[in-house]
Amino acid sequence: MRKTALVVLAVALVGIVAAAGCISSAANSDSPVGEWTISGTDVTLSLKADGTFAGQSYVNRYFGEYTLDGNKIVFTQMGNTLMFGPEIEKEDAFFAALAGEQTYEIVDGKLVLENGLTFTEAPKSVVGSWETADGVTIIFNEDGTFAGKGPVNNYFGNYVQDGESLTFEQVGNTQMYGPEIEAEDAYFASLKTVTGFTVTDAGLTLTDANGKAVVSFAVMSFVEE
Repeated sequence: MRKTALVVLAVALVGIVAAAGCISSAANSDSPVGEWTISGTDVTLSLKADGTFAGQSYVNRYFGEYTLDGNKIVFTQMGNTLMFGPEIEKEDAFFAALAGEQTYEIVDGKLVLENGLTFTEAPKSVVGSWETADGVTIIFNEDGTFAGKGPVNNYFGNYVQDGESLTFEQVGNTQMYGPEIEAEDAYFASLKTVTGFTVTDAGLTLTDANGKAVVSFAVMSFVEE
């Protein structure tokens, strides 16, 4: 069993990545900031503009910080959750390949790291934790459920994403009453008009059938429990 909540990952390569070749050290002006995945797996990597990263590996979620210097990227402060599964050896190799300083380049929409990892751009998704300027939150889970905090009540339900289409289903709440209940009723009513979404560096915007913004969210600060 792993014994600490924050695992500092080794920089040495192992097994599946040891034979990978180095990539060019020529200057690279393309930014790696964005959402990435490894084709054929559930492995993801989200590189945020604020210098933090997070993702899902073969078994565990992971997180940390990174810095950029030209075409070099350095992953630091790396940690992960402490689950165990049949692909834990693949995960250890993945973490070892990701850790430390290495060069990168973006080729045909793919993020290629010196230590042998190649990521493709991840499909746009609402999955994640989001918050409005007024403090209303929503968390979209990968299993098609969502939950959040409105102006008064906690709320929850199911959603369906199909490409860039989005609909809410079975929305419920905790039925409390407060001075902002009218604002909350308006917010819940607005969710019924949502048919789509856009995700940009600025955050998540839910849109109606005419493409008009219904409500806008920024990414919530990442906090690992």
